[in-house]
Amino acid sequence: MGRRSEHSKEELHILIVNATLELVREQGASKVTARQIAQAVGYTPGMLYSVFENLQAIFLHVNVQSLDSLYSHCMRAQKKAKGPEDSIRAMGIAYLAFASSHTHQFQLMFQPMPESNTPQPAELGSRIRALFELVEHDLLALDPDASEPAIKLGARTLWSGVHGAAALSLTDQLYCEEKNADQLIVNMLVSRFVDSWQK
Repeated sequence: MGRRSEHSKEELHILIVNATLELVREQGASKVTARQIAQAVGYTPGMLYSVFENLQAIFLHVNVQSLDSLYSHCMRAQKKAKGPEDSIRAMGIAYLAFASSHTHQFQLMFQPMPESNTPQPAELGSRIRALFELVEHDLLALDPDASEPAIKLGARTLWSGVHGAAALSLTDQLYCEEKNADQLIVNMLVSRFVDSWQK
């Protein structure tokens, strides 16, 4: 890896985020240190803070990449689905699969961040909105007369349940002996929600 003078600030930004993402995937965010990141990109720890305010800021940009990956998983599921209800269900199952196969990234996205004045990247909010818009699109298809506020609230209500199933499954706290209980829960949740949504 070259020295600092060989990279622009933008290039260093990408190098740092990509290296941190790999470290998070391997060992979880709680074990990642600035020294490890610096070593991975071939610079000193002090260099990191010429690009990012602190470690939390780096993690927030890692979350942007993780949300991009999650969005791709859900989008692929949506495209293969037959109709809006099947689409929502497929995205729910894709969400569970992402949580299971990208556990450290998933946990980092939703773990409480320490209180600080670190600003969130603008991209973070746009990625979250894009994910909800996938669900909102299907809810509108199921009820074209639904108002925009109702659709936004409906998407967040439904996905709170899907997320809960994913998070509890990761910690083995569903307390259900059924095989693939998380998927069964998401299937039931979507079916009941859609029935209610269309009435």
